[in-house]
Amino acid sequence: MAAQDAHLTSALADIERRLAATQTLARVGDWTLERDTGRMRWSPELFRLFERPIEQGVPDINEALAYFSPESLELTRTAFWYAIDKGERCTLEQTAQLPSGTTAHYVTEIVPVADGDGRVFMLYGTVQDITERKALEAERLRQIARVAELSRRLLEVGERERRQLAAALHDRASPNLAALKLIFTNLRNALPDTMCSELEPLLDDAAALLADTDAGIRDTCATLHPATLDYAGLAAAIREYANLVSRHSDIRVLLELDEDMSGLPAELQAMLFRIAQEALTNCAKHASANRIRIELRRRGKDITLRIADDGCGFDPELLGQHGSTPGLGLITMRERAELAGGRFTLRSAPGAGTEIEVVLAPHAHRFPRGRP
Repeated sequence: MAAQDAHLTSALADIERRLAATQTLARVGDWTLERDTGRMRWSPELFRLFERPIEQGVPDINEALAYFSPESLELTRTAFWYAIDKGERCTLEQTAQLPSGTTAHYVTEIVPVADGDGRVFMLYGTVQDITERKALEAERLRQIARVAELSRRLLEVGERERRQLAAALHDRASPNLAALKLIFTNLRNALPDTMCSELEPLLDDAAALLADTDAGIRDTCATLHPATLDYAGLAAAIREYANLVSRHSDIRVLLELDEDMSGLPAELQAMLFRIAQEALTNCAKHASANRIRIELRRRGKDITLRIADDGCGFDPELLGQHGSTPGLGLITMRERAELAGGRFTLRSAPGAGTEIEVVLAPHAHRFPRGRP
């Protein structure tokens, strides 16, 4: 019997050593808390996690709770009573200030232990150190925020360059073309009638080329950055571009636009215009649509832009797959909307057309104000 007892004691000691080694590797400690006496038990790893010398012994409940931040302290107390009153296990994350001055993050699992009558007489818990994981998550969020900020700056730089190029074309090329037209008209009028008759086909071609170049520059300026957007606002700019699309295609564009966009920052108006522009371009190129409807609504602080066509449609799930339309324009529209803090929704199905909706709350947008 003595030999059996010794063997059992040795086996139990071996199990405890294995458990302690496993907890050290996983950085997980465990504890128990007796409900009636408030007496606690800590595993050796828990002492290491909280930088508490084993010689100090197991702390009482108040001393143990003192490790936690005020927010974590309230959460922990609430979780304790929840487990006791409801008899249900619960999980929470905690932040602790360690004696070394470092901040640690833990995830704690609390398991109620009940007697035969269902009364919880003890709580059992595990504590896992997730400080490294939280640091990695924080770094990942910082990198995501950095990428988002860089993307916003690229959009701003692109918009500024479009505005400058459109202004340069308008300010330099348009006056020069107007002067050329005037010179050409004077030259034509100065020619003798006989020579004018002989050169009429060439003169007509030259006049048509000048008119086409002038119209092309105006269209290019409207595509790059319509001056209408700056002096007349979003609705006028969308209307102007919709008319441009209608002139160059057989698509009928129906407009329902709220004119009053007062207070909407210029960068957001530019963003919404770019989405409408991209959607119209996509419709003209890919949708085989006969009709496009554009709605621009303001309801309180929210702005909604909706573009729907009656074209061929597609399966959104197939975007980006082999043999499907790349959908780069759709990706760009989504990124523009989400970078500004908006919600982008795409609805489409084969043979059922396509609808794009952007909902924006200007007061919550993420673009910095005051950009040129």
